[in-house]
Amino acid sequence: MDFLSQVNNIKEQVSFSASFKKGNYRFVLVAGMGGSGVSGRIFSELCTKLHITVIDSYSLPEYVDESYFIICVSYSGNTEETISVANMAHNRGFKVHAITTGGKLKSIADEVIEIPGGLQPRQALGYLLMPMINTFMGISDSERKKITDSLEFVNIGEVKKLAEQIALSGKIPYVISWEPYASMSYRTKTQFNENSKLPAINHVLSEQNHNELVPLSVNEKMKNSFFYISIDGDHNSRNQRRMDIMEKKSGIRFHHIVPKGDSYLARYFYLIHFIDLLTYYTGIGLKFEPEDVGVLETLKKELAGII
Repeated sequence: MDFLSQVNNIKEQVSFSASFKKGNYRFVLVAGMGGSGVSGRIFSELCTKLHITVIDSYSLPEYVDESYFIICVSYSGNTEETISVANMAHNRGFKVHAITTGGKLKSIADEVIEIPGGLQPRQALGYLLMPMINTFMGISDSERKKITDSLEFVNIGEVKKLAEQIALSGKIPYVISWEPYASMSYRTKTQFNENSKLPAINHVLSEQNHNELVPLSVNEKMKNSFFYISIDGDHNSRNQRRMDIMEKKSGIRFHHIVPKGDSYLARYFYLIHFIDLLTYYTGIGLKFEPEDVGVLETLKKELAGII
């Protein structure tokens, strides 16, 4: 499957209906790295009725006990940090649930949701995210339709125009988001990193105001180094007022990406698809192959050879 087809495969992934057996747990912990681990970040924002901890390291925190529903997410099933967390969980007598295509994780986990292979992990976000949504939030057929309908709202002409502006600017993307889409600034940053081969900066309002508002307002040389993007959150919130004032006081022009859809989930998936396409076309505009992450694969191979 070519990479653009992988980007558009999100439409198929929304229909993935597998779920875990929930059991009696008070908390949820999601362990994962990179394009797999971002599913935990997004799920923790989507599912506010649960206390959700997201781990992106080698270690399982000492406070984790049998009251945690532990989910290890690794598309390949061989991510060494996630394998380490799974092994630590087993060593402490905890049940491990996994979302993966196979690999070592499949053999370690007590309960496995096996997802389709053949994709770059970052373009399998739907497959990685839906099992958690299915298990802990529940989702109706009508809600799935709202999501797939929202994906059709993405205007390819608008996406390509913004991608061209970013590619021609020679600047570093600077991405801001706020509730209820706070995790999207991080997702956008990492998609620029891998799909567009660009470094990028991400921030969340209102925390950004307490730190970087100062240099953005007074350091003209630095301020002109960035291409500013806003993933717009709740337009009726105090954070929207903050954005309005920040733009006025700093003189910065943000390019606003506004979610579309008939439900919260639909709007979230709209943003995921918009950003995936935007970073794909930015990479094309910069003459890079968006799928290529060879240097990362080389790093993993070299680490695998070190005991």
